[in-house]
Amino acid sequence: MNIYDFSILGNSLLSAMIYTIKLSSIVLFTMFVMNCLINTGIMKKVSNFLYPFTKHLKMNQLSLYSILSCFFSPTVGYSILAEGYNDKKVTEKELIGSSLANSFPSIFSHTFTFFIPIAIPLLGMTGVIYILIRSGVAMVKTIIGLFYLALVSKNMAEYEPKNEEKKNIKKSMKKSFESTLRVSKRILPIMFVTMFIVIYFSNLGVFEVIKLIINPVTGYLNLDPSVGILILTDLINVQAAMVMGSGLLENGVLSSKDVIIGLIFANVISLSTRYAKHSLPLHVSLFGPKLGTKIVMINASITFAIDILIIGAFLLLG
Repeated sequence: MNIYDFSILGNSLLSAMIYTIKLSSIVLFTMFVMNCLINTGIMKKVSNFLYPFTKHLKMNQLSLYSILSCFFSPTVGYSILAEGYNDKKVTEKELIGSSLANSFPSIFSHTFTFFIPIAIPLLGMTGVIYILIRSGVAMVKTIIGLFYLALVSKNMAEYEPKNEEKKNIKKSMKKSFESTLRVSKRILPIMFVTMFIVIYFSNLGVFEVIKLIINPVTGYLNLDPSVGILILTDLINVQAAMVMGSGLLENGVLSSKDVIIGLIFANVISLSTRYAKHSLPLHVSLFGPKLGTKIVMINASITFAIDILIIGAFLLLG
């Protein structure tokens, strides 16, 4: 292993650069289109259009509009719940049910801003399957929430959505471009550096050494040692893991099933830190420390249980 072999270094840099340029053009264009759909208010119009057809469902109407709002902005959806809870229009039980029911609409908006522009261009059909699994987990949580709401909802008073000012198309396009530009400054360096490391370390044989170290754990679970490397990368940065997964797939190191197991496994391991970093601050700020933490813990526990079942199913199918 000669880390100062400049021919390997040069070839790895060139390969990483070509890979980054090729994929980034697809990723950034898709991301810009998805941002336009959100910033021009198209997603908002869809939820407002659906409201008259769904408001007759047996649940608190404010909870229903929160669920619909989460399709375009989870923050707006949860803010509606917080406002209703403070005004005594939503009970704690309805709040918990609504939070679970918001799972699929929330991941739907995340699909437009992350999964479609990043996961699919990088992982292809494997990315599609991974999205379907994550969406399926969210859908199960939503169904649980809807059933629970049907049991506990009491306040059926009609809630009409607020009318918003008409979006300025030029400003929306500019906002979409600026948003895409901000993300590109973060993701392009990650994409290039991660791909360079994958190619360079593969050529040097570094991954073979790491495989030997983690082989006892991956061997016990009947997994390829490279899955362990993917999991470790995901714990550091999920975008880097997507890039690494793409490289491992392209080089035939891992199968589609192995990459999916690695990404889900990492999701299980990082669940507590991810919820603490992203969900907890929002929920505590909206619902207070006690109730906010309770809602996050319930959501995290159900996600954890479903993910474990999915991993178990994949391992059994072998």
